[in-house]
Order: sequence, then structure tokens, then C-alpha cells
Amino acid sequence: MSKLGKTAKKAERIVTSTIASALELPKEVLMNLPLITLIGKEDITIENYKSILEYSEECVRINTSAGVLRIEGKKLTLKQITSDNIVIVGRIDKTEFLA
Repeated sequence: MSKLGKTAKKAERIVTSTIASALELPKEVLMNLPLITLIGKEDITIENYKSILEYSEECVRINTSAGVLRIEGKKLTLKQITSDNIVIVGRIDKTEFLA
């Protein structure tokens, strides 16, 4: 993507974020951002995801509009998958967005 394209995308995100704040709307809905809910170290829910890239008992990688989310742990299991969200259970040791 060119510099101009990146600048335009950044400006669009800023404007959308400002509108969401002004109208008191959730950013994750208006900007299609992932909403990640972590309960303790054993349950994580990801809303607004694009696809599952990798799945094993030790690592799950999920593609989102904000980048690839990597979840590491032990005995990870996909408890629920819908078109809107994913629920992963097991011992969650680490979550990170990959560049």
C-alpha cells in the first residue's frame, strides 16, 4: 500500500473514531474492530473476527481487522464458533497481536 493510501486509511479511522465518540457508539461496532473479552486465564471471547488461521492445543491464531491475534496456552479448545464470535477455553498464557 502506498504512503497516500496509508494516510487515507489512518484519516478514515480517526474520523470514524471521532464520530463514534461524539455519538457515544461502540467503536468495535462502527469500525468493525475485534472485541476481546478475557475471563481469568481460562476463557476468551473474540467478537468481529475474520477467520481462524491456526488451531492447536497450544496456539490459536485468528485474523481480525486489527491484525492477527495469537493466543498461546495449554489444552486450548474452541468451545463455540459462530459467524460473529469465537469462544476459546483452556489455560491461556499469552495473547498478542502480530505485526
